[in-house]
Amino acid sequence: MSTISKDDKRIWDNYITNLNNVRINFQVNKKRHILRSKNTNSKKTLSQIQLKKIHKGKLDPEGIIDLHGYRLHTAKTTLQKYILNAYEKNLRNILIITGKGHNNNGLLKKEVPLWLNDRLLIKFLVNFEIAPKRLGGEGAVLVRIKNKNKHKYI
Repeated sequence: MSTISKDDKRIWDNYITNLNNVRINFQVNKKRHILRSKNTNSKKTLSQIQLKKIHKGKLDPEGIIDLHGYRLHTAKTTLQKYILNAYEKNLRNILIITGKGHNNNGLLKKEVPLWLNDRLLIKFLVNFEIAPKRLGGEGAVLVRIKNKNKHKYI
């Protein structure tokens, strides 16, 4: 076993100390997660219009993936593949069902928003939010995927 320098030890101790202070909390009152900023002076974007139609029940998601019963690693890889496939097929709205978990504290419910913000997936997404009640509410995430024909640089 090799030893580490005093400087590395100090950095590590500082990291461990600050790690306990980090908390990631996704509250229900923070329903919409916008992934990239848009000009606020412009009219409503198409994605906002589409999401409103979905909320009103006038439009259904084009794809649904149910992650119930998946382990975290398997769920993450399955979700990544599904989103990449949806992008290739130019599906614009997908629903990810995570379930609420025991006492509304499910691991998938907490992890999926983090995975969607991952640098691998974020370049394919417009935004995501908690699904409307008729599509699963807090136990599901509604994802808007970029138009493949408009974003050829990905």
